[in-house]
Amino acid sequence: MTDAHSNRKNEHLSLATKFWRDDQKPVVGASFDDVRWVPGPLNSRSVETANTQTSLLGESFEWPFYIEAMTGGSESTKKVNEQLATVAEMTGIAMAVGSQSVALKDPDQADSFKIVREKHPNGFLIANLGADHPIENVKKAVEMIDANAIEIHVNVGQELSMAEGDRSFNWLDNLKHIIEESPVPVIIKEVGFGMGVSELRQLAELQPAAINIGGGNGTSFYQIEQARDRKNEVPLDLSSFGLSTVESLLAAQKADIDVPIIATGGIESAKDVTTALMLGASAASSAGYFLSVLMQDGQDALEQIIRTWQQQLPKYMTLLGASDLSQLPHAPRLYSGDLMNTIDQL
Repeated sequence: MTDAHSNRKNEHLSLATKFWRDDQKPVVGASFDDVRWVPGPLNSRSVETANTQTSLLGESFEWPFYIEAMTGGSESTKKVNEQLATVAEMTGIAMAVGSQSVALKDPDQADSFKIVREKHPNGFLIANLGADHPIENVKKAVEMIDANAIEIHVNVGQELSMAEGDRSFNWLDNLKHIIEESPVPVIIKEVGFGMGVSELRQLAELQPAAINIGGGNGTSFYQIEQARDRKNEVPLDLSSFGLSTVESLLAAQKADIDVPIIATGGIESAKDVTTALMLGASAASSAGYFLSVLMQDGQDALEQIIRTWQQQLPKYMTLLGASDLSQLPHAPRLYSGDLMNTIDQL
């Protein structure tokens, strides 16, 4: 069973890389291009004084984006985590690991996660488990990588798409208990289907440290799990299910909650990060795009991409008249007609 779990991690890595490389990711709803930036007033501004810091999870981060949860749980994914953590250390950004459930079942796989703390000794690391895990497992996952926070993922769409996935979901009481008892801040995270207004309000009542909306148009675990199911006897068509990252950010505005929002799903540039921050996110993260760069072009290329984002973000802020990130939500913008229709229906 454990060998099968580790193999699943390898398949996830291989398929995610393939779909990004071949540009075969499913497209749902509005994209970042549906939000156009509009010139604002000519107030005093400077790239040199643009403040890119954000406060989240009880910490202050120099950059409002990080490496999102991807992998771990096998020998090959250990190497990927080692490279990701090395880049995170060199560029001074935070990093999340993939689901650690495999290492809780098979302690021999723990090193594929522990390597992240070894390579990023002073960095902000985020552990990762599913919403069905008891608090004891949460504490073990945090201890495994000496994590500063933990993502608890809610992934009904993925589980239902998975041949061996769960078919019953009773998470709310457990999520509440985890949030109350976790030794570190808890992020509740979707894995590619986004979040609507009612779900966001429901989760906000649990008072997590943050909600990661995990919108569509990035890595699709529905697509990955359907590709893994070689027999595919009862395939699901989820092509019309879910919200994109942009739509989920607007749903969070409609929900009018006071929990910080993290934007994940199809973040491929500093421009996307900027738009996400304009739409109310406190931070953004990228998984599939960073993974595709690493797997195709190597560690040095990924480091250069992140440094490029760090150079571009202050320039985009200056372009929009924002001297710090708190001013970006006030920057003028235009929404496409389709996106305006979505806003009305939300």
